[in-house]
Amino acid sequence: MLYSYYHLPMWKEIGRAIDMTQESRVEENQMVQEPSLSAGIPDQVLTDEPASLFAISKARSPSIMPEIRLNFQIIDVFTKTRYIGNPLAIVHVPSSQSAILTQEQKQLVAQEFNLSETVFMHDNPPNASPDTPVKVDIFTTEEELPFAGHPTVGSSWYLLTKSGQKRNEVTLKIKAGDIHAVLQDSGRVRLQVPVDFKVHDGIELSWLKSTQPEVQVTDYASGAEGKEAVASIVKGMTFVLVRLNSEDALRRLKGYTKRIEVPWLGEWQGLTLEDPATGSAASTLAGWLAKRRGPGSWKFEIVQGVEMGRRSDIEVQVGVGQDGEVKKVELGGEAVEVMEGSIVV
Repeated sequence: MLYSYYHLPMWKEIGRAIDMTQESRVEENQMVQEPSLSAGIPDQVLTDEPASLFAISKARSPSIMPEIRLNFQIIDVFTKTRYIGNPLAIVHVPSSQSAILTQEQKQLVAQEFNLSETVFMHDNPPNASPDTPVKVDIFTTEEELPFAGHPTVGSSWYLLTKSGQKRNEVTLKIKAGDIHAVLQDSGRVRLQVPVDFKVHDGIELSWLKSTQPEVQVTDYASGAEGKEAVASIVKGMTFVLVRLNSEDALRRLKGYTKRIEVPWLGEWQGLTLEDPATGSAASTLAGWLAKRRGPGSWKFEIVQGVEMGRRSDIEVQVGVGQDGEVKKVELGGEAVEVMEGSIVV
C-alpha cells in the first residue's frame, strides 16, 4: 500500500511511499560445516585412484557461470531537463541472453543501481516483425512489479526516440499486459495504462496526522478523524490519497517511513517504495478524481517531486463510462538521457 498527499488542482507527492504488503524479512546466514573431502571415501580410492579424488572435488565445487556484460542507459523521466524528474535505469538484454538471465541476477542489478525502478529491456530476435511487442521487466530494489508509470513511459520514450528505429508507436509487454505507446509531435509519449480500477473503503488516519506537528487539523480536508480515500489502478498498486486544503500545508508535511495497514484490501494490497514521480500514483489519483466528476473524458496535469528538488510533470487522461466506472487511463510524459555504460552480471 502506498500513501500520498495531494492538493487540488496541483498534486505533489512528498515524502516516500510506503510498502504495506509484506512484513520485514531478516535472512539468517547459517554456517554449514562442510564435511571433510575424505569422509566416507574408501582408503583405496584416496591412495590408489587419485583421479577419483579430483572428480569428487570438482563435483563439489560451485559451478562457474560465464560473465554477462549488458549495456545500460539512465534517463530522467517526466522532464526535459537533466537531473530532475525521476531517474530510470534501462538495462538491455540481447535476445541470446534473454532466457539465461535469472530473476536473482535482475534483482541484484536493480539493487546495484539503487533507483526506485530498473527495467530490463529484452531485444526481439533479428527476424521479428517491427511491430512485435518489446518485453520489459520492471524491478524495484526489492521485487518485480506488474506495472509502474515512469518505467513504462521512460522505456517507451527510449524505444521511440533513441533506439535508432524510426517509428512513432510501440507496444511494451509487461507483467500486467501489453501497453501501447505513441510519440506525439510535442515529444511527449502517451501510453494506455492497464486498468482494473477499484475504490476501496476509506481509512481513518488520525494517528498518522498526529505525527505531523507542522500541519494543523484545519489543513486536512477531512479533518482530524475523517476517512481518506483508498484506490487501486490495478491489483497490487493501491494508494491512500490524503487531501489537503493548500499547497502551503503540503510543503509543511514531513516524510513518514512506517507501514500503514489496511486489513480489508486482501489481494489488492501493494506496493513498495517509490521516488519523486509516481506514474501509477498519478494514474490512481486521476482515476479517483475522474470518477467523482462522472462520465466523460478528463485531463489532469500533475506536478510531483518539487520539494525533493526533482520536479516532474505528468499528464493523465481518464475516460469514465456511463456506468460511472473508469474505462481508460492514458499516462503521458517526456524524458531525457543522462548517462550510459555497461554492467557485468
